[in-house]
Amino acid sequence: MKLIVTGSLGNISAPLTQQLVQQGHAVTVISRQPEKRSAIEALGARPAIGTLQDGAFLAATFAGADAVYCMLPPFNYFDPTLDVMAEASQLATAYAAAIRQAGVKRVVHLSSVGAHLAEGNGLLAFHHLAENILRELPADVSLTHLRPVSFYNNLFNFKDMIKGQGLLGRFLALRYSGLSAMLAGKTGVIAANYGADDKLAWVSPRDIAAAAAEELTTPFAGRNVRYVASDELTCTDIAGALGAAVGKPYLKWPLMSDKQMKSGLEMFKVPKASAAGMVEMNAGLHSGLVEEDYYRHRPVLGQVKLADFAQEFAALYHQP
Repeated sequence: MKLIVTGSLGNISAPLTQQLVQQGHAVTVISRQPEKRSAIEALGARPAIGTLQDGAFLAATFAGADAVYCMLPPFNYFDPTLDVMAEASQLATAYAAAIRQAGVKRVVHLSSVGAHLAEGNGLLAFHHLAENILRELPADVSLTHLRPVSFYNNLFNFKDMIKGQGLLGRFLALRYSGLSAMLAGKTGVIAANYGADDKLAWVSPRDIAAAAAEELTTPFAGRNVRYVASDELTCTDIAGALGAAVGKPYLKWPLMSDKQMKSGLEMFKVPKASAAGMVEMNAGLHSGLVEEDYYRHRPVLGQVKLADFAQEFAALYHQP
C-alpha cells in the first residue's frame, strides 16, 4: 500500500512509520524540517518536505495514496497570541481540501479523548472541532478518529516538580511534604487539579502507533471512533510507580483545587487563555467528564504498561 504519515518523526509518527515500512508498505512522511530528510530515509520512507498549511503541497503529496494518517501538530500554549480554535480549523480544513482534491478514500485522524464534548474539555476542544470538519468529507471517504487517552509522556513535564526544582517545585515540596521532609531531603510531589485517587486511562505513543498502523492497513468502509489506551491507574498508582523508579518511594500526587492550579500556571507566566483551558481540561479529568465516552466504548488495553514507562521516566529523570 501507498501510505502517507504526517507528524514528521514525532513520538507516534516515528514508530508508526517504522512499523509500516517493516510490513512492506511504501510510506511517505511529511515534515516541515529539511534536516529530518536523512532520518526519514534511514527508516526506509520517502520524505516530503513542506507545511500542512500549503494546500497544493498537501494535495500533491496525498495523490495516489491508499490511506493517509492525519494529525494536528502540538500548539505553543505559551504564545499569548495563540488562537487554538482558529489554527485547528485552518489545519483540519486544509487536510479536508487535500483529501478531496487527491481523491483519498481512507483517512485515519489522530484526535483525543474528550473530543466527544463541544465544551467542558478545555484544551481538548479543538479536537472536537477538527473531527466535525473531517466528518464533512464525502461519504465514500472511510474515516477513523483515533482517540488516545492521557499520554504517559505528559508525565515527563512533572520531572522538575518531583525534583523540587524551581520556585513552584520548592513551594509544593514544602506544602505537601513539610519542612522536616525538606530538611531530610525526602520530598517528592506531583500536583495538579486532578490526582490522588482519580482513576484515569493512560497510553503509550507506541500503542497509538500500533493502532494507527492497524487502521491504515485493514480494509474498512464507513466512519468510526477508536479509543486507544495502555493502562488504567489512579494518580496514586502513578506516583508510587514513578517514585519507586527514581528512588523516591515517598512521592505523592495530591489533588490541588482549580484555584491553586490556576495560580501555579500564572506563576509560570502561562497566558490566561491557555491556563483557563488547562484548568478546565484537568477538572474534566477529575470529574470523569472527559473520559465518560471512553468508558462507554472501552477498548482492549495495549501492550505498554506503567511499569514499562516508569523505566523510561527514570532514565530521563536521572539525566544531568
